[in-house]
Amino acid sequence: MATHRQVLQWLENELFDGNLVLGQQLPSDRDLAAIHGVSRNNMREALKTLEAQGIVRLFDGPRKSILPMLVREPAASAGPALQLHMATSDYPLRDIVQTRVLLETWALERADPAHPAMEELRALLGQMGRENLSLKEFHHLEVSFHIALCKTAGNSVVSALMTSLRDSIYEYTMALVGHVPLWSATAERLRAEHQAIYSALAAGDRRLAARLVAEHIQYQYREAGVDPDQEQRTPGPAPDAPTELPAHLEDEPEEAPARVPRSA
Repeated sequence: MATHRQVLQWLENELFDGNLVLGQQLPSDRDLAAIHGVSRNNMREALKTLEAQGIVRLFDGPRKSILPMLVREPAASAGPALQLHMATSDYPLRDIVQTRVLLETWALERADPAHPAMEELRALLGQMGRENLSLKEFHHLEVSFHIALCKTAGNSVVSALMTSLRDSIYEYTMALVGHVPLWSATAERLRAEHQAIYSALAAGDRRLAARLVAEHIQYQYREAGVDPDQEQRTPGPAPDAPTELPAHLEDEPEEAPARVPRSA
């Protein structure tokens, strides 16, 4: 289990047992590393991830330590609480897909083409079009794109709900890559569909944008031959594939990451 998810599980248990409350200062990075049996560097990276998710805030402590604190603002606490729950739970693929379609189509049908999230969407499209993008980078950007789509409706609860699904969406969209016939073609299709959704939204055609995003989400699973209606937690291996993930999906060293191919 990734270190940040291990810490999330610990936080959820501590909150449930009443040992922690929102706004409370947590042990230092050094102490947390000892509690979870990981290196201090791994713990620091995990805490940065949790800070980016809005779950903790990090402060400089004595002797170059990092002191994390759980967020406590009422307006901000709902999102982190949802992320804590979703990241430490295991839901059927069908439920995640249906929830995505529900949230994203609802948001796009009410989207504001002048919302600040439109600039975020445009930036994400540019980043996804970069040369030599790793699979992990591409899918992190793709999930961020769909979260930003939900932000355009201006509903903070819907945005928090979608953000809470980040890890779940990332994990099984990565797993789907091992099922598609040709990843380079799939990558180009995803880029084109993202651009079409954005263009419809920018033009003020909310209904078209909502329809395109629903088709986009559902086709990902049909292309991979995975049935979201099955009671499965993650996509199983392709019929002719090995039981383990392909080598390009494993945690490759930073020196030689797997790349998203670009068509000529």
